Amino acid sequence: MRFLPATLLTLAAVISSGCAGMPDKDQLWSRSSAFFTQSSDMIAAQSRRLADFAGGLVGSNDQALLQQEVDELFAQPYIDPLTLYIEEHSADDRRAKQLALVAQERDQRCGGIAQTYAKRDATQDHLQRMQRGYLRSCPEDVQDFAARVTQSRVTPSAVAQSPAAAQVRSEPAPAIAADFSAAVDEAVSRRQNSNCYLLFTIKNYTQAHSACRPIADSGDAKAQHHMASLERTRGDFPAAFAWAGRSAGQQHAPGQLVLGQLYQAGQGTAVDKTKALQLMRQAANQGLTEASYYTGLAYKDGAGVSQSVSQADKYLKQAASQGHMPAHLALASLYEQRQPDTARHWLNQAARKGSAEAQLKLANDYANSASNTSDQEEAYVWYSLALLNGNSQAKAGIERQEKLLSEDQLATARSRIQDGINGKWN
Repeated sequence: MRFLPATLLTLAAVISSGCAGMPDKDQLWSRSSAFFTQSSDMIAAQSRRLADFAGGLVGSNDQALLQQEVDELFAQPYIDPLTLYIEEHSADDRRAKQLALVAQERDQRCGGIAQTYAKRDATQDHLQRMQRGYLRSCPEDVQDFAARVTQSRVTPSAVAQSPAAAQVRSEPAPAIAADFSAAVDEAVSRRQNSNCYLLFTIKNYTQAHSACRPIADSGDAKAQHHMASLERTRGDFPAAFAWAGRSAGQQHAPGQLVLGQLYQAGQGTAVDKTKALQLMRQAANQGLTEASYYTGLAYKDGAGVSQSVSQADKYLKQAASQGHMPAHLALASLYEQRQPDTARHWLNQAARKGSAEAQLKLANDYANSASNTSDQEEAYVWYSLALLNGNSQAKAGIERQEKLLSEDQLATARSRIQDGINGKWN
């Protein structure tokens, strides 16, 4: 259940009281002012709620649905489905919270398995059973148990026997040992790779740096991209450029994007916007949403290429179709002077996704082009949502628009604000 803050309950009370219970405008603005000037912590909380409610309306993942996935995973008793979830979604930033929870649950279940087998005899039969059931998700624990089995093969009674007999008892069957060793090596490698990707996605950059370095050194393009991004964040641009070059050299789209951004900014290398666009376009053509956005911006702004509305539109729409909010704003900017109705459409999409910037711009658009009271009311609604979403610049617009609306119109507008907070759009 969601608990609305006191400010939202106050607004709901004003709405539900109806026109008869509405105070005069001075009292209204006094109450509105108190409502819209809450602490920064409260505004941040409201911003998160708005993004959560509206996030699934224009193609992005709804956090409630993502949490439902996790709940279903936790309800089943097996470990491998947790590992499969982590491996499948390890690069999905939108699932960072869920990935951290699933990884924690996976590690706890592996810990339980390790404790169970710690109480069992170190036999080949138990090792094979543990390998069959838990090697994929808990390879280190299987490896530890295997070490116990190996150690237990040379027993005190065996030492008392002849050297030849002791040697026979101390050696595992060659075929089984070889198969086991190969399987464990593969599982451990897969787990190490997964840990690198997971730590990067959940933004645990300190641990990601140490986890990804050996994977990147071994030639993994994804880990090389992560190292490039981490070194760029640290400000070590030459190292970032080197890692990005190795990743891009394997045609890894995120590596191509980072390398293009480094060329564009002149970080770790000389500025080369033509080369930057070439790399970003290659990444975009592989379907990387972020690359489509930056390629679209390059065509929009004429960075490394002549300006092209059609190419900018193509790549920005590719990104927008994947729920990329900045792409919606860029499309609105692209068409602001050329096709105002198209620009308003893209602003509306971003505003409904919870962008405070888009909400303010949409409100200004309605206010500045208002031809009727419906537009004035629309402006008031979006100014209000922008302020609730943390954009303090919207306060002046609220005050201005309120003076243009009647009591009934204000009541209707506030009802629509509440609907917008709850993700109920017309």
